[in-house]
Amino acid sequence: MSTTVSPSSPPGKKLPTRLQMMLAIFTIWTAVGVVLAVPDVLTGGGWPNFLAKVIEAWGWALLTPIILLVGRHISERVNRLVWRIPILVMFAVPFSFMHTYTAAVFLFPIRQVTWSPLRNPSYAVFYFIGGMVMYCAIIATMTTMQYYKQYLMGQLELERVQRKLLQSHLNTLRLQLEPHFLFNTLNAISSEVEDDPELARGMIEDLSALLRVSLDFKDRMEISLSQEVSFLEHYLAIQKIRFGDRLNVDLRIPPEMASALVPCMLLQPVVENAIRHGISKRTSGGAITILASQADRYVELRVLDDGVGLPSGWQMTTTKGLGLTATRERLNGLYPDVKQAFEIHRRDEGGVEVVMRVPLHIMGEGADE
Repeated sequence: MSTTVSPSSPPGKKLPTRLQMMLAIFTIWTAVGVVLAVPDVLTGGGWPNFLAKVIEAWGWALLTPIILLVGRHISERVNRLVWRIPILVMFAVPFSFMHTYTAAVFLFPIRQVTWSPLRNPSYAVFYFIGGMVMYCAIIATMTTMQYYKQYLMGQLELERVQRKLLQSHLNTLRLQLEPHFLFNTLNAISSEVEDDPELARGMIEDLSALLRVSLDFKDRMEISLSQEVSFLEHYLAIQKIRFGDRLNVDLRIPPEMASALVPCMLLQPVVENAIRHGISKRTSGGAITILASQADRYVELRVLDDGVGLPSGWQMTTTKGLGLTATRERLNGLYPDVKQAFEIHRRDEGGVEVVMRVPLHIMGEGADE
C-alpha cells in the first residue's frame, strides 16, 4: 500500500538577523532625530530644521554598525576596562569627523539649511564637538549593555550551578535512603530465615520485585502517585508477611489523584519509620492509614499510625533518623516555595501523623513524564 505525503507548507520567511539589527538601528535613530527636532518645530523652525535633525540622526544610523563592530573587537582583545575606555574614546575623533561630513553631504541639497558645514565651514566645529559627545554616548550605552549582558549570563550560570548542586544533593539523599531501606529489610528477612524459611523465601521474592521497581525509577525525580503507591505496596507485602495480622494498612488514594506527580520513594521511608518506631513496639501491633487529597494547589499526603507515638522532647531538627531527615530535606530542596512541605504531629488518640505537601502537577499535562 503506497502512502502519499503532502508537501508541507513553506515556512514563513524571516528577515536575516543582521538585516533585523540594521532596521532596528535605523528605527531607533529616526526616533531620536524626531525627538530632537520637536523643540525646533514648536519654536517655529519649520520643516527644514525638522528634516535636518532627522538626517543628522540617519548619519549616526549609518555609522552605528561600524562603531559596534569596532567596539566588539576592542572588547574581545582588551579585557581590562581601564584600558578599554581610553582606546574607545580615541576613536571619537575619526567617527566625529565622518559624521560631520556625512551629515554635510546629506544636508547640502536642502538650501534652507544654511548651517551645513559645506555651505558654512564655521559650523563644522559645532558638528564635530556634538559628534564627539554623541559618539561617547553610544560607547557608554554599548559598554553598559555589554556589562549588563555579562551580568545576566553570570546570573544564569550561577543558577545552573546552584541547580546542579541541588540536584546532586537530592540524588545523594535518595542514594542514602535506598541502602538504608535495603539494610533494614534484609535485617527483617534474616530474623526469619531459621524460624520460618518459607516466610523468609516469600519476603525475598517481594524484595526482588521491590528492587526491580526501584531500578525502573532510579533516573526519575518524580513519578505518578499510582507508581509510588505500587512501589510502597511491594514494601508493605514484605512487612505484612513479617507482622501478619498485627499490621493493618489502609490506603485511601482517590482515582483523580493517581496521576499526580510526587517525588520518587517519598512514602516508603515515612511508612517504614511508622512501622519500626511505632507499630513494632506494640505487642498488639497497630494500623497505618495513608491518605491523599488535593489542598488548594497542592497534593497533600498524610501517613497516620496508632503506635507508641513520639518520645517526650522529640524535635525534628535534632532527630538522627535518616528516613525522616532525608525526606524532609528532599521536599525542602525540590519545593523551596512550599511552606510546611513536611510536618510531624502527635495525634490526640495516640500515634503520629506525618503531613507532606507537593505542588499539584498531573502527569501528561505539561509535566515531565
